[in-house]
Amino acid sequence: MKVKTNNSLASENIHYAAITAMFAALITVTTAFIKIPAPLGYVHAGDSMIYLAASILPEPLGFAAAAIGGGLADLLAGYPQWAIPTAIIKALNVLPFFLIKRILKNSSKLEKIISLPNLLMLIPTTIVTIVGYFAANALLYDITAAVAEILPNLVQAGVGGVLFVILGKSLDAIHFKKKILSQRKEKRYEA
Repeated sequence: MKVKTNNSLASENIHYAAITAMFAALITVTTAFIKIPAPLGYVHAGDSMIYLAASILPEPLGFAAAAIGGGLADLLAGYPQWAIPTAIIKALNVLPFFLIKRILKNSSKLEKIISLPNLLMLIPTTIVTIVGYFAANALLYDITAAVAEILPNLVQAGVGGVLFVILGKSLDAIHFKKKILSQRKEKRYEA
């Protein structure tokens, strides 16, 4: 019989902390520094990293990676007034993914990053982005600014979704999610 020890618990916590920090850093860098030209200015690749984190990490860690990564990106990019609203909105972006994980708990439908349930979660997470930034723009500026940002935020969410599918398919091809989770499980128990 395998028994969980304090060393294996500490190892599991370190494993999760490292993966969460990696995703927070990826979200920060791809939001603040990787800009893709678009007709209305530019979009960033950060949302795709949030969707990946939400598809791979357990609940509290996905929220943390998204909030920290999004908030830090705004601070580094020179938009400190947006750090708190973005942290909240980006944390809420992962909520649909975690709800579907709870609904489909222990289902093989979520073994891969790119699965029908995860693809469907791109719809509610886009709604979170649109409504969240609409409210933040209305509070920080005015209703006109909020309305003007609807289309750019829709484009941003769409680009994030497309990049999520491309990156997720690539990571699924190398069984990334399974490797990350199996390493955690192997470290959890001693023989």
